[in-house]
Amino acid sequence: MTLLAVLMMILAQSEPVFRSGVSLVRVDAQAVDANGRVVEGLKPDDFRVLDEGVPQTLVNFSFAVEPLDLILLFDTSGGMHDKILSIVRAAELGFNELRRTDRVSVRAFGKYSAEFLPFTDDLSAVNVSILSQVIRNFGGTGKFETAADEAALRFGKEAKTHRKRGVLIITGKAGVKEANEAAIVRDFWGSDAILSELILGPNGGNAVVDETGGATIAATTDLGTAFRDSVHYLRSGYTMYYALPDASTGAEHRLQVELTPEAANRLPNVRIRARSGYIAK
Repeated sequence: MTLLAVLMMILAQSEPVFRSGVSLVRVDAQAVDANGRVVEGLKPDDFRVLDEGVPQTLVNFSFAVEPLDLILLFDTSGGMHDKILSIVRAAELGFNELRRTDRVSVRAFGKYSAEFLPFTDDLSAVNVSILSQVIRNFGGTGKFETAADEAALRFGKEAKTHRKRGVLIITGKAGVKEANEAAIVRDFWGSDAILSELILGPNGGNAVVDETGGATIAATTDLGTAFRDSVHYLRSGYTMYYALPDASTGAEHRLQVELTPEAANRLPNVRIRARSGYIAK
């Protein structure tokens, strides 16, 4: 391997987002079992990555648990009256999954969609904001799609860091199809962010979550564990790099990340989650 190639790989590893001038594409993927638990121990030869339908050669591969730039997005709309305290309690019980290397922002949508705490590594301030400010936004008819899109665009105000970017929406509603899903997905691709949702109730799923490589986790009894699992999902996973195909800035590329046929036969209960595209930069 040439010195230039080694240097490019090091640069890519230190900056977990797509960057101008670096001819490598980073793909974050998660492997989960039938119960939604993270599966470790897979090898590069277990994966196949297609960019616009063309198989790509991986130049770097790893599994890591990384620090987060995390937006906690609470649904405080009127229909959440009987669940809002449980949602806040879920965050409180699972708070030990957050780490000093993380930065967290607190947002909510109910009477209005707003940011109550900008990104901070002060986790005590995060806890105070959740317990004292989020509930004050209770009521109204907040829109999931508007709040999620605003959260994705919020990352545009932040400098790129080594942290993975994630939005965790905490709600009591199953996902529904939205007319502007494609635009929201594109904003998440452009922000290099993943959307996951923690639902108090049946697992409904959401297309935006799927298209960004996120997970829908249902919490029926053990709220703290569900919150911890949701955050752990966002911070962990497989990272792969391949050479950026010829593309103009702003071009939308479709991605497909899957197990090879051999790996799929060996691991029939494992599925791969990853974003379904990216925006060339």
